[in-house]
Amino acid sequence: MKPEISIITVGVDDLERAFAFYRALFDISDEQIGAGEDHVAFFFDDKFSFVLFPREQIAQTAGKPESLEGTPGFVLSHRAESPEAVDDILARVLVAGGAVITPGTESEWGYSAYFEDSEGNVWELMAQPKAN
Repeated sequence: MKPEISIITVGVDDLERAFAFYRALFDISDEQIGAGEDHVAFFFDDKFSFVLFPREQIAQTAGKPESLEGTPGFVLSHRAESPEAVDDILARVLVAGGAVITPGTESEWGYSAYFEDSEGNVWELMAQPKAN
């Protein structure tokens, strides 16, 4: 895997407060911001996004029962070329001593999986759905 960080997701305790902070900090137009009930995304270009996500939900993504000390406060996302590439990288993760948190799964966002490295840092692998 040649890492290309496509998304950095940061865990926050207060989504509205964090949004206000980063909105004031980043020089970005309103058209480059997307928000849902549980997240805010800043789209800097076609290859990089910065996302705010509740820390409790990051804990769940990481397979932890709750957000305790040592729960990752961020997720690094790597955009793979295909679902097969996602699965190939997961196989390499296991050989290298990491652990698969969530195996490759198809969703409306594409094909994705989560793993943790040997130190417990969480990565997302994703392959976007093919255009119709």
